[in-house]
Amino acid sequence: MGNAAAVVWAALVFALATEAGGAHVRLERATSGNYEVPASPLGSAAYPEWAHHHWVWLSNSQQDQDKDIQLVKDYAANNIPVGAIDVDSMWSTGINNFVWDTTKYPNASEMISTLHQMGVRVICWATSMVDTDSPNFQYGKDNDYFLNSGRTVHWWHGDGAFIDYTNPDALDWWHSQMDNVLNMGLDGWKCDGTDPYIFVLGYAHGHDGHVSERDYANLYYRDFFYYTRTKNPDSLIMARPVDSEWSFAPHDVMFSGWVGDDDPAFNGLRSALWSMLTSAQRNYLNFGSDTGGYRGGDRSKELLIRWAQMSAFCPLFENGGNGEHRPWLYDQETTDIYRDFVNAHYELVPYLLSAGTTAYTANVSVMIPNKDPSLLPDSDDWGYRLWTDIFVSPITQNKTQDVTVHFPEGDDWVDWWDGTTTHAGGSNVTLTFALDRFPAFKREGSIIPLDVSVDGSLHGDSRSRGHLTLQISHPLPAGGHTNVYEWKGTGVEAEYSVEQGDSDGSFGLNVVVTAYHKPVVARITGVCAGVETSVHDATLPGAPSVPRTADPFAAGLTGGWTFVAGARELVLVAPAASVQRGTFLRVSGLARC
Repeated sequence: MGNAAAVVWAALVFALATEAGGAHVRLERATSGNYEVPASPLGSAAYPEWAHHHWVWLSNSQQDQDKDIQLVKDYAANNIPVGAIDVDSMWSTGINNFVWDTTKYPNASEMISTLHQMGVRVICWATSMVDTDSPNFQYGKDNDYFLNSGRTVHWWHGDGAFIDYTNPDALDWWHSQMDNVLNMGLDGWKCDGTDPYIFVLGYAHGHDGHVSERDYANLYYRDFFYYTRTKNPDSLIMARPVDSEWSFAPHDVMFSGWVGDDDPAFNGLRSALWSMLTSAQRNYLNFGSDTGGYRGGDRSKELLIRWAQMSAFCPLFENGGNGEHRPWLYDQETTDIYRDFVNAHYELVPYLLSAGTTAYTANVSVMIPNKDPSLLPDSDDWGYRLWTDIFVSPITQNKTQDVTVHFPEGDDWVDWWDGTTTHAGGSNVTLTFALDRFPAFKREGSIIPLDVSVDGSLHGDSRSRGHLTLQISHPLPAGGHTNVYEWKGTGVEAEYSVEQGDSDGSFGLNVVVTAYHKPVVARITGVCAGVETSVHDATLPGAPSVPRTADPFAAGLTGGWTFVAGARELVLVAPAASVQRGTFLRVSGLARC
């Protein structure tokens, strides 16, 4: 795929997303003249939202029950949220016998329960191979439960044989062993990439005859994913999309993939990024990388920060591996910056989950490379769209603050950190990013759904907790629309339209959101409000005015609005009753600024 083809591909993805979210929100008008905005019939997201949380882990040489729990506690002590922990290999008494090693994990069931009480999901490392020194190997061999009658291959954890997924009896035996862990409440698996070792067998065969590598890989990953979902419908697996140019897992299980194993250096960051962009090119859905690199070595503070910043703007933000990955063991600045970007990632969960659901339906990736990955690293354009409305240009060089950003054509882009600054689509601009800033941008005219819950955010503060925040960046005359999906929920639709005003250049804005169980905050940048600006609630008879107040969150039943002059941002907090009747706010007397 050449660069021109990459542009066409990105345009196609954008068209698919626009088509999926392009319908107008349905309004119902009462006899008294007011409107109601009924709940949306979107339906559930395609997968649980914890696919987009912050996942952490210790390498197998570092981990045990106490250390895994302490790791999560230490993140919490530094006010860094964690959504999942991966228990690395060597947790069991034999490779893939699914029996906890009680010298490391004396009470695994209690550990899982403790972590669940802390709001943390638990996954365990696994593959489809059973090693010769594992207690269950001989039984499997004696019963012909392995490919090629139990012939073994040498791999990085020893010598093992492949479970025969085409043998129903072997599969029942395999599942009964998985149940030892799943019945404790396990939330999924990290399925490592042993499937290409099947080539060592030459002609691989099982109960149903010849098995190709591709067929075996599909059976392996899908069995871990779909069988586990019969036990835990909220489960996920962590699997590789593309690594070293090889496609591993099938696309239908790729809700939380990862690429690796890379060096703890900027060449490792570029290697991981290349694998992610290639995974995107091959239409894998969601993935991230081992933040800071998987391998041990001299991992610098700058590398950990720049990699964490990139991970914050990937579908999966995960951090673990050999060597030191814990930010608080570097210094306070590292901890503070890392925390800010984990929080930024959590803010993006509604956007990422909605993007992932729409992309899954269209069989495309959430990540859209700016350039054909095969042209890298000769090009300095490592940028990518995170779906349609966010553009990211990762910092891929050591000791670099000046970055040349190659903006995608067709749209203008608003700086993530400064909503007053825009850059023309198709332009190449050299910008400076201090260590606590990162090249990320919002598409002009977009609506980005966010979950803002902490102070210090660029998109609100802790008063927004429990609300759905809609970030509208520099509204365009064509208007905007977005679908916001949630796991096991009905979702919500939101749109804005622009009404041109008088010859003085003023204009109006209508913000419409379907009824939803959370109240709505709309933050609109690139506009100016003055004495003529007013906001009215069109869901009530007579469309009464919504009060302008210094703190719209304290306005209660009526809702409220304010204008932040320095940020050129209009903040609208919908009336409390909007959760029943929806939101339809009419804003008049705005100006471009």
